[in-house]
Amino acid sequence: MTPLYGSETAKALKILGQGQTPRTLIKAFAEVKLAAIQAQQESSSLYPDLYFHTLCDAAREIIRGDHDKHFPLPLTQGGAGTSLHMNICEVLAALANKSTNIGNEFKAQPLEDLARFQSTNDTFSTAVILMSFRILEEMETRVIALQEGLVYRETLYQEWLMCGRTEMQDALPMTLGQLFGAWAGPVERDRWRLNKVTERLRQIPLGGTAIGTGYSAPRDYVFAAEKALRRITGLPLCRSQNLCDQVAHTDALAEAARAMGLCASNLFKWTGDLLIYSSSFLAEIPQEEQQYGSTIMPSKSNPVLIELIRGLSLDVISSSDLISRYSSEGQLQLNAYLPFMAEHMIRISENLGRALTTASELLLPALKPDRALMEKNLVNSAAMVNSLRDVLGYGTIKELLPELKKAGLNNRSELILWLKNESGIEEIKNIRNLDEHFGLQRLTTGA
Repeated sequence: MTPLYGSETAKALKILGQGQTPRTLIKAFAEVKLAAIQAQQESSSLYPDLYFHTLCDAAREIIRGDHDKHFPLPLTQGGAGTSLHMNICEVLAALANKSTNIGNEFKAQPLEDLARFQSTNDTFSTAVILMSFRILEEMETRVIALQEGLVYRETLYQEWLMCGRTEMQDALPMTLGQLFGAWAGPVERDRWRLNKVTERLRQIPLGGTAIGTGYSAPRDYVFAAEKALRRITGLPLCRSQNLCDQVAHTDALAEAARAMGLCASNLFKWTGDLLIYSSSFLAEIPQEEQQYGSTIMPSKSNPVLIELIRGLSLDVISSSDLISRYSSEGQLQLNAYLPFMAEHMIRISENLGRALTTASELLLPALKPDRALMEKNLVNSAAMVNSLRDVLGYGTIKELLPELKKAGLNNRSELILWLKNESGIEEIKNIRNLDEHFGLQRLTTGA
């Protein structure tokens, strides 16, 4: 294969080593370059008409993914993305110049022509923003799927009673539906955060050229490039009103990463709860066996889905923290670590996307709550008698609890009979409907 890239990319390869620029970033950068080419033509008629159309076709081929093998650079690089910008300029020029449709009428130069009115400072930054905006949209879609699954189970289990616990100790009765509803709450906030952060992320520095000054870029080009990029991508992008700020600072990317990191933190907390509920010690919400859990213990089953999600979530949290650190390390008018930030945004999208999909499509359907066991645990816990405090008083309940633990009850009916006949507490014998005092009717009906 004869490479389409030229000497500057070859130099970068010697420094950086062989890699592969991610598809999502190649696409975004090619969209930025296509917008720039169209704006160049609209504002300055830079290219002969036939060559202009050939050049646009070349950019569209890169957008489609036809030439990914000619983008061999890794994102772990110095230079703030300059090597990647050189790479795409060289490939665009090579594709257009080798076309048999244009003859020798015009031959574009990678830097003289295809980087005219542009700097890596504004074009690469814009490409990273495009890529990150799409990542947020995709993550929001996956968060919605998880939220819907949790809310569905909130309704499904609204009459299933269980023991609520604080600090790993029995507390008060609740329903399994309430538990799923509580789990849905943070996911709903994740959805809101991911949506809202796009308001700041949609601002682009395109047209700011070097350090956001707009050096060498005609006013008509700047406005045309913004308009063209919106048309090409279909995204609600807008040019920043403070281009020097937009080029120098990357806190909007850090905020986007933090929103996804919070989503991962919530996944980690939720699956931590499930790890307890599905454990051999509690087993109230077991999950279907996914695979054999041991090569030596036939009856061993492992919470592989929960552990997968937790491991991925920790990786996302780590990448989110690292992006914040890279953002703070920007110096003066540019952040040279933007390629590293882009790499970790992609890593976040892969790991968080996989964690969310695993949660909604595999883990939720695999959960099989044990209603009988939950009720048995409830009636043998302090939770039920705690709910009688208004009737019996604090001290009486403290005296009652040791005897209750010895009773070995299985369900609520047995508990009521035990309280009336075996507890020795006269006040209970005169209560006609203990369920009302347990608060169970309110829990299961919302009344």
